[in-house]
Amino acid sequence: MSEFIMLSGISYGYPGSSAAIFEDLSLSFQEGWSVVAGANGTGKTTLASIITGELSPDRGSVRRSGDAVFCPQVFTELADDDLLYIYDGSAENGELMSRLSLSDEMIMNPEVLSGGEKKRLQLLAALSRRPAVLILDEPTNHLDSASREMIASALRSFRGCGIMITHDRSIAASLSRRTVFLERGTDAPSSVSDIPLPLAEALDEIDRRRRDGRSAYDRLSAEIAASSSLVSALREKSEGMRGRLSKAGIDRHDHSAKAAVDGARLTGKDRSVDDQKRRIASQIGQKEAELVGMEKPLLRKEGLSMSAEGYIPPLSFGPEVISAGDYTLSVPALMLPPGAHAAITGANGSGKTILMKALFKRFSAEGKGGRILYIPQEYTAEEEERLCRRIYDLSDEERGMVLSDIYRLGSNPSFLLDRRISPSPGELKKLDFILSRHDGRNIVMMDEPTNHLDIVSIRIFEKILSRGDHSFSLILISHDEAFIEASCSFRWIVERRGMSGTVRT
Repeated sequence: MSEFIMLSGISYGYPGSSAAIFEDLSLSFQEGWSVVAGANGTGKTTLASIITGELSPDRGSVRRSGDAVFCPQVFTELADDDLLYIYDGSAENGELMSRLSLSDEMIMNPEVLSGGEKKRLQLLAALSRRPAVLILDEPTNHLDSASREMIASALRSFRGCGIMITHDRSIAASLSRRTVFLERGTDAPSSVSDIPLPLAEALDEIDRRRRDGRSAYDRLSAEIAASSSLVSALREKSEGMRGRLSKAGIDRHDHSAKAAVDGARLTGKDRSVDDQKRRIASQIGQKEAELVGMEKPLLRKEGLSMSAEGYIPPLSFGPEVISAGDYTLSVPALMLPPGAHAAITGANGSGKTILMKALFKRFSAEGKGGRILYIPQEYTAEEEERLCRRIYDLSDEERGMVLSDIYRLGSNPSFLLDRRISPSPGELKKLDFILSRHDGRNIVMMDEPTNHLDIVSIRIFEKILSRGDHSFSLILISHDEAFIEASCSFRWIVERRGMSGTVRT
């Protein structure tokens, strides 16, 4: 299979940074889809910019066959010539418009489109150019299942070299059996694991390799320590034998004692101990050289326990009709037993957040607000300021605990040490979760918890919110099927028809 992209010995560092993000990186991409994944800050978007030529490497070379189109996370206005490519009169583009459910009116008026519709329009413009290389940065972020399937269907028809930066395990599995995973330690270049597996399976394989690598490192270290102890014991034994084989102190008339020493010397007992000591010392040297050649796999402490305690009240709502402007949502009687986990699902615009806010308002009015850990989908500037102020008001010991927790949730806590650094949306979400968790709340309500999180953080939250943990109740909104499956045991499905909607249990 011919290579569309060849990176050879690439090194790149951000201006002003003391450490390179890539060092001597070599990587190739062929026809078909490859998934690029990793924690935030590992260089995924930087890699895409180097491939497209937007960034030039400090060292190394980039060879690309044909032109490349990059679709960023955020929708940008159509370029002047995009309409010329879209309306080239080809049956292929007409099929694309149909597959992406885009009309002429929608294409000509992008300012009135929803987020999902803009993402589909962005993809139509990119595919209409027939690029040899197509690079997508989180193409399904914030999209419902219907929009995700439209995008997946369009991408399956692409015949060039596709590179998708994503944490969406469902679309990754439907398109690609190759995962390029980036990892980066503190002040170190990113390492790359190229694994011929879909994203979910590749993540499990990386975990296995990390555990096996640490086990091998620890086993070799233990063998060196045991051999070193044996050498010390043999050294003491050898020194003792030298003392016993010495004729110093023997009476010069004691011929039998002298003969015994001479006999022992002839048998070579002292030499056999020294030979054994030298042989083991040589083995230690070989093992130490092997250990130096191994990179010690760091098993990062990840995740937190909810550790929720105390009485968990049962939750109930409805039947009731909720109004939001001209839209009405009919809600049947909903029951959430103590420790149960429910997911609110449905298409974008169906009223999931309307239902979540109504539930929160009702439970708070019933006196349960102090037990609720509520994480919104987005934070206002005032909410961000409130969270940051809470951090600055903590004692040094309390702030240290928060720093440790942020690290265990997959983030670098440096933003908490410098007031000039504004936390990202994902960091705000983690910070709010940690501070509320320390308050001992045992009813968790989260609106799109995976938005703004990388795949590493998402998997950590899956473990924290495990459906098998009944020490807290959970209500969440999500489009991430893998996340829902890991954290929830049943669903409330919101469906919309025109200006009215219903909730199905």
